[in-house]
Amino acid sequence: MILKGPTGCGKSAILLERYRFMVENLHVPSEKILILLLNRTQSLEWRTKTILKGSSVIWRTSYYGFIQGEIKTYYPMIVKNCKEIVNKRIKPIFLTFESAQFLVSKVIEAQRESKGIFTGVTAYTDRIAIDLTANLVKAATSDIPYHEIGDRLYNALELKDDMKKQIFKDADSILAAYRKRCMELGIFDFGMAVELYNNCLLKDENYREQLFSRVQHLIVDNIEECVPTEVDFIEYILPNLQSCMLGYNHEGGYGEIFGSNHEYVKQKLIGKCEKIELTKSHTCSDFMYEFSDMLFDSIENIKGLKPVEKTGIERVPPTELRSEMLEKVGERVCRLISHEGYNPSDIAIISTYADPVTEFVIGRILEKQGYQLKNLTRKSRVIDNPFSQALITLAQLCHPSYGVLPNRDDVKALIRLLLKIDPVRSSLLAGEVCSQRPFAEFPDVEFPGLVERIGYYNVEKYEYIRTWISEYRERPTPLPINEFLQKVFLEVLISKEVTEGDILQAKNLIDSAQTFVDVVSRFNRNASRDFLTMIRGGIKSAESIFEIEEKLEGDFVLLSTPVAYLASSLKNKVVILTSISSKNWTPRSVKELSNAHVLTKTWNPQDVYSEELEEQNQKHYLAVLMRAILKRCKGRLITFESNLSASGYENDGILSEYFDEILQ
Repeated sequence: MILKGPTGCGKSAILLERYRFMVENLHVPSEKILILLLNRTQSLEWRTKTILKGSSVIWRTSYYGFIQGEIKTYYPMIVKNCKEIVNKRIKPIFLTFESAQFLVSKVIEAQRESKGIFTGVTAYTDRIAIDLTANLVKAATSDIPYHEIGDRLYNALELKDDMKKQIFKDADSILAAYRKRCMELGIFDFGMAVELYNNCLLKDENYREQLFSRVQHLIVDNIEECVPTEVDFIEYILPNLQSCMLGYNHEGGYGEIFGSNHEYVKQKLIGKCEKIELTKSHTCSDFMYEFSDMLFDSIENIKGLKPVEKTGIERVPPTELRSEMLEKVGERVCRLISHEGYNPSDIAIISTYADPVTEFVIGRILEKQGYQLKNLTRKSRVIDNPFSQALITLAQLCHPSYGVLPNRDDVKALIRLLLKIDPVRSSLLAGEVCSQRPFAEFPDVEFPGLVERIGYYNVEKYEYIRTWISEYRERPTPLPINEFLQKVFLEVLISKEVTEGDILQAKNLIDSAQTFVDVVSRFNRNASRDFLTMIRGGIKSAESIFEIEEKLEGDFVLLSTPVAYLASSLKNKVVILTSISSKNWTPRSVKELSNAHVLTKTWNPQDVYSEELEEQNQKHYLAVLMRAILKRCKGRLITFESNLSASGYENDGILSEYFDEILQ
């Protein structure tokens, strides 16, 4: 059965109620019900609501989580069926996105220097690595063989030449070598995991018997955002299920740029299930519901539109500079709260570029009035957290041979954390530490003026830290970085002042280091040195489910990008759209080495991806995005724009024009 309806019509609530009824009334064992959800944010919403009196093990996961769990459980079957896995005695390891990007970037870096590949590509090595690893995943989740990626992308180009052909050949050779080595070692990214599951498990008769006996009921939300292989999986097990309920938003499809395929969902699933139509949206006003459909039709160039009144919609006149616009956004939010009776949590600011500058400017204005802004999409770099930064700085000081040396600001922050002395003295001492030769190190306590800088009460602690580093450097063999971080945390950084948040940050860092070492050390590299290099490169820290929960709860104004907002279950009384004259609302699918529309199951490999088609896809993406956002708006919509972008260029995006077209 398919629950079909627009955003906010209650599909998820009905799916949850169905699960509750099955477990509590029909006494269906919860471990026989597979719940497939879109992401961690959605999983968080379901977490507390699926813990019932009659439930035992709750099988609630994403598609990737399901595949990863099946591979771990049935790995002996995979090893038996897959000839590419050479090291058959080890358990599988799954690459994080950061680890995959790091490994591919190292291969590209080496081949750029030795063979001069990608000479016609303007992107940096890290950007190329991101695109190539994403291509591998998109191809796998669309059931496209990895060795066809380059040909498909090249054949879709309007303008072809020998240089571009060679670029895609080079990209294919790098991906083939990367994939081959990972498979040999039993290390898999998402794309490889999907390949293994489909080719080595689903084709195994014994596994299929196990699968059909374990999965008797299926609940899936947001099938319109499923990748093609997930659609194929649902279609495959459908005839063997006792019951199946799918949530389907026929107006969705904003995830296509990340690999989902709404058209494929319609082809494979919609006609195979009984449908229940839900029409009314409970998350927006009647006017906003109508307006969202009109805006969609306008962008899609559907004729016969009539202008409407601005009821519930406030268009703020454009400012010249983007900085002025951000200040006006902050001031308007303050008035909404102080003069118009809205709570901070009633307001969401949607920005296509929710960067630290946007967050700082608006957040500072709100903070002066006693309000708080939280950025749903912002992930801090690992070294942005003072406690994590201290761990990394100590690792750099203790491993000078790795060549990843701390700078003065890093050492200053470490000294302030450890010795609790003021910024001036910390900075002076950090300068002395960094000036030591041949490597940075803490000077002897007899160093002129040292005791005055650190304070007499800190001498014992200072000497302990200095001795600890010195003794560690004399070890014949350094510890793996994860073991080192654990040791330094317990022996140097632990104190009464350490908070629960500090402990969580340390745990996350140690866990990340262990995963990275497990993976990279199999490639005969110095994984500890590579980990420090990657951290210094600005890697973002992974968020725990508890940190996500904290972002979604509380009385604060929310800042988010459009897709992150839609991927959550949020809805607001006031939605503020910023920079609606910006081109960022219509991002390009075509990049130097990737194209999300070409690497999908419904693309004809013989077709050419023209600029006209790109423009059509951009408009369709914008139409889908805006309709979905506005149907999360319960009351008022406020738009802001500026004539100039953050870079000083004139904004000439199309979204503001469509607002003008249908508003009087």
